[in-house]
Amino acid sequence: MTGLTKKALVAIALLVIFGGFGTFLRSHQARPDRPPDFGRIPFEIGGFIGGEQRFDDYAYDILKADTTTLRSYRTIEGSSFWLFVAYFSSQKYGAQIHSPKHCLPGGGYRIISIEPYAISLADGKTLAVNRLLIAGPTRQELMVYWYETRSGVISGEYGLKFDLMKNSVLLLPTDAAICRVTMPLALSADLKAASQRMTDFVRLLYPDIQKALPFSGQ
Repeated sequence: MTGLTKKALVAIALLVIFGGFGTFLRSHQARPDRPPDFGRIPFEIGGFIGGEQRFDDYAYDILKADTTTLRSYRTIEGSSFWLFVAYFSSQKYGAQIHSPKHCLPGGGYRIISIEPYAISLADGKTLAVNRLLIAGPTRQELMVYWYETRSGVISGEYGLKFDLMKNSVLLLPTDAAICRVTMPLALSADLKAASQRMTDFVRLLYPDIQKALPFSGQ
């Protein structure tokens, strides 16, 4: 038997082993014990009045999430925020979470800046998110986003992939959610002041977002 033949047989054997292991994981994967309940996120809170909105249908076809909520929140004074949460009951090929880093350029937005950002929560903990300044055809917006999984909050895409692999091997549910908050910004807006308003809004809603997702046990 030549060296080339041996290598080919080893490669085939590895494909069979890992293919069988992948099939085993998929067939024995635990399922989430409950779906999200976005009704637990209030429409009226802290002077904000919210309303359910909807993207165009094609956006949901691309997203392939199991459940979503898109809300606009406004105050009488005119402050406005948009909340979007998309829940995936099982991350698998064709139904994995799309990173805003990739989706925004495809939607006609230009990412001006992106950086890690920490939001101080009411309970003294810190929520690690990504903060983006983005520009569309007619306006710019400030955005923060993060991921929620069985392991807790994850801010980065590599961390999300690692969490998926870990839960798959441990036969735990691989469900996850992406949470995104945006606010419109004037071209002359002060980024520091806008970030503080964003922090205040996320701090206000975050406990209810957690309760709505099936990870908190509440």
